[in-house]
Amino acid sequence: MVETIRSFFTDVNKEMKKVSWPTREQLQESTIVVVVTCLVIAGIVFVIDQGMTQVMSLIF
Repeated sequence: MVETIRSFFTDVNKEMKKVSWPTREQLQESTIVVVVTCLVIAGIVFVIDQGMTQVMSLIF
């Protein structure tokens, strides 16, 4: 049991060394894209919500 756990973590360590990690610049660019996308989607949802609120207030 202990040997299989040790083998697992050894394999994980080997695989993590194969990972292609992004550079700081790539990470910053990706973060900006994610944040801007979230803000745009939040804005769209807000506009739709406000519109639906106005429609519902006219109906009821």
